[in-house]
Amino acid sequence: MKHYKRLHLGILCLFVSLTALSAQEDGFFVLHESTESAKTTNTQKDFYPKKMPTYYRHHRKLSLTYSGIVLELTTSDLPLKRNNQLFKQFGNVHYDKLENGDYAYCILTSFSDLKKAKDYLQAMILPRAPTAKVVKYQLGRRKRVM
Repeated sequence: MKHYKRLHLGILCLFVSLTALSAQEDGFFVLHESTESAKTTNTQKDFYPKKMPTYYRHHRKLSLTYSGIVLELTTSDLPLKRNNQLFKQFGNVHYDKLENGDYAYCILTSFSDLKKAKDYLQAMILPRAPTAKVVKYQLGRRKRVM
């Protein structure tokens, strides 16, 4: 008997949530007494901004324990703004604060061979980021710049 009560309660909850979901997606109807006509109103129009920003990517800090090869796109003495052209062209960009205080912006790779990383850099990255280079990290520290 206890199981039936739980089953009925579960079905009731499912029905209520589906009804609420469909009510949110549909427009609402309002009856005006003066004209006796239905007018559709949608309250969700104003929820979204009129113009979405053109940038949608953002950089993240490089892990303190990262080991591997990265493609360093550029360095900057100040942090780059979120709407920088670099973030419009490349996704999944990480930054590392260097010892001299500059910021290095890079893309993490899964290359284990430096030659393959350099080939990829030449073919895909350098046409869009002319100052890019290959850098090797070991446990969060820069080891070699190629």
